[in-house]
This record gives sequence, C-alpha cells and structure tokens, in this order.
Amino acid sequence: MNGRENGSLKAQLKSWLLPSGRSTRRIRAGLLRGVPMQMDLAHHSQRWLGLQEREIYGWMRRFARNINTAIDVGANDGMYTLYFLTRTSARKVYSFEPSLECLEELKENLAVNNLTDDERLEVGSRKVGASSGEGWTTLDSLASTIVPPCLIKVDIDGGEGDLLRGASACMGLREMRWIIEVHSKALEQECLQILKEAGYRVRIVDNAWWRRVLPELREVELNRWLVAYRDEE
Repeated sequence: MNGRENGSLKAQLKSWLLPSGRSTRRIRAGLLRGVPMQMDLAHHSQRWLGLQEREIYGWMRRFARNINTAIDVGANDGMYTLYFLTRTSARKVYSFEPSLECLEELKENLAVNNLTDDERLEVGSRKVGASSGEGWTTLDSLASTIVPPCLIKVDIDGGEGDLLRGASACMGLREMRWIIEVHSKALEQECLQILKEAGYRVRIVDNAWWRRVLPELREVELNRWLVAYRDEE
C-alpha cells in the first residue's frame, strides 16, 4: 500500500470512528496531556492522542528544562505556545504567527486556557526572516531581551535559512537551543551549514518508523527536524 492509499484509508476510518466538528477537547497524552484545545478530530486526531510530531517530544522536554525564554516562530494555533506557558519555567514567551486565521485560532486556545492576558506572553503577526521591514522582523530584534536559557522552535514552511541569517546575535548568546522543522533537502543543508558555522552541534530527527502506518500526510518534499545546541547543554 502506498502513502496516498494509506492516507485515504486513514481518512475513511477517521470519518467513521471520530466525531466531526470543532470543539474544546483535552489532549489525551504527550507534551500537553490534559490541556484543552479547540480541535476538529477529523484533522487533529493525532494531536488529541499525543502523537502529533511525537518524534521531537523528548528533545522538546530536554531543551525546555529550566528555560527563562521561549520563542515560537510559526505558532499556528498555539500548540507549542501553550506548552511553553503551561509546562515550562519560561518567564517570557514570544509567539509569531502571520496567518490571520491561525492567529485567531491561537487566541481561541489561549482563551480556553485562561491565558489571554498572561503577562509572560507576547504575540506578534509579523513574519520572521533575514531583515526587518514591512510585515517582517528578525530574531535578532529580540536578542537584547532574551534571558537564557532560551528555546526557539521554528516551523515556517520554507524560510528557515533566512530566519537563521537574521539571528546571528541570538546564535551568539549562551544556552540557546533550537528545534527547526525543515521542508526540503536544500533548506536542511542550508540550516545545517549556518548552525555548524555558528558553533552548534546539530542532529537530524527523522520521522519515526511507525509513520508508515500513522503518517501525518504532509504534502512537502521533506519533513523532519533539526535540533541544535552547544556542548554546554
């Protein structure tokens, strides 16, 4: 059975077994076990079961240990922003999401968790890249406010290299930890080179073997993660 056939069968099974429609549900396992989020199980069943991006859960927990600052670039509807606010010691959380639709869903999930007015959180709608300008900013614009240890999670579907080129000051800070989702082989190599030149140890986290049975069905050339840290970690 190829991936497309497997995905079609999975979609059929979900439609038969799971209730449809968006509502507030508590996540059953994983990083956010017990945390409520607005979910449609037709699209978020793996999140509900604690399986979404489970490959990086161990690294997320390790890198989040004792952090003072967390930065969520490409926050989407807030899964990792909620993790930083509810499961870590972060005293400051920056969350960037340029999609207005996703930004509204992020705000809904913050409200469900009574975090709308949390003083630790700063939400922005600008894209994060190599330079600042109309609708854009850089990670280096935050460098003076970062209190290490700091964890930066990146999921921006194609601009990973530009983001790192706009983060040279951040990369020079001590105790900076990175989890970067990459979406093509070329982007992966680009990010590897930038991080290694900045003195980071980098590991590639590939999709788990069991994704052949429970794929996340991403329509991209490549989908895996880079985790980066220095020996001080």
